[in-house]
Formats: sequence, C-alpha cells, structure tokens
Amino acid sequence: MKKTLIAIFFTFLYTGLVKAQDIYYGPKVGANITHILYSGDDVISNNNQMILSSHLGVFAEFIFTDFFSVQPELLYSVKGARFSDSNDIDFKSAYIYKYLSLPIVVKYYVTEEISVEVGPQIAYLLSAKNVETSEFLASSLGQEAASVDIKEDMQVYDFGATAGVGYLTKNGIYVSARYNMGLLNTFKTDTDFTDTFKNGAIQLSVGFSFQ
Repeated sequence: MKKTLIAIFFTFLYTGLVKAQDIYYGPKVGANITHILYSGDDVISNNNQMILSSHLGVFAEFIFTDFFSVQPELLYSVKGARFSDSNDIDFKSAYIYKYLSLPIVVKYYVTEEISVEVGPQIAYLLSAKNVETSEFLASSLGQEAASVDIKEDMQVYDFGATAGVGYLTKNGIYVSARYNMGLLNTFKTDTDFTDTFKNGAIQLSVGFSFQ
C-alpha cells in the first residue's frame, strides 16, 4: 500500500513537470500549528493540545499557463502535540516528530496574484520523541525532564493531503496558508497499540520566488 502510494506520487510529479513552460524557485520558512488527529479510548483524547513549531525549505513552481502551475517543495518540518493527564494536573508531555516533507501542490490562480493550492504530501520521519515536562510552554517546548526515543514504534513514511491559498506579489514575495492532514496512522500497525494518531497542521509560510 505504502509503496503504491509513493510510486503514484513520484509518477505524478515526473509526468507533470516535464511539460512545464517556465520555472520559478526559492526558499520558504514559516510556522506550524500542529495537533494530532486521535482515535481511541485513551484519556488523552480530551487533552490533545496544539503546539507551535516551524518548517523551512525550498520550493520550485512549474508554470503551465497563466492560471495553472505545479509546485513541489522540500521541507524540514516539526509536528506533534502536547498532552496533560486529567488525573495529575502537573504532568504534561508531548509527542515531537521531525520530518523531511515533500508536498506537491497544484495551484490555480483566481487572480494574477492569488492562488488556490491543493495536493498530496509524503514525509520521511527523521526523529520521534515523547517529551515529559513539568512546566510545558508551547512556544519553546518547555524544560525537558525526560525524553524517550519512540522512532522505532513509528511509521517511517507519512502520506497526506494539503490545501490552502497563496499570494505571490510582483516583486517575488510568496505567502501561503495551508492545512496539512495525515492519512496514515503514525504508529506501526503491528504493535499492540490499537489507537490511531494522525498528523494535522496549520502551516503559515513566507518565501521569495526567483525566476
């Protein structure tokens, strides 16, 4: 299943980009407001809180017409969520995932500068930790009291979808707002853990486009 999704993903990328008429490219950076789409019986379903993290990378926009383009990106992106125990108000923890992500968005320009963006996204897991903190701050991820490496329990690849809007000024400044939704359980399905955890993120970015 995962290999099929990856093959379709890269076939779509190759067949579309070879027909491009023009190419823009540049760096981008921004903020992630992330959470976990949880399904199960655990108490954390009521204590799933967003965290503020970041992403950075590069993009290339392949122009086909005045209204239509395809934009692949390569991003280092931090995702996850924080949790509190309803039985222990002082206990707080977080899942922190670090990914190398490759979104490919199809862009339709409703005006010369404003575009609607939608497409698939595949991500490779670089690291995954369960961080426990005594005083958890979303902006700084708190003072670590204990950090457990959980990468071996996680899926190596995450596949999802992303959609949003973009704004490209005439001087090359690019701003976008998207929502990323993971479609796969981030934990391995062959473990005893039956609950599902899927990534979700609001992504706000700014970049600069060169021709």
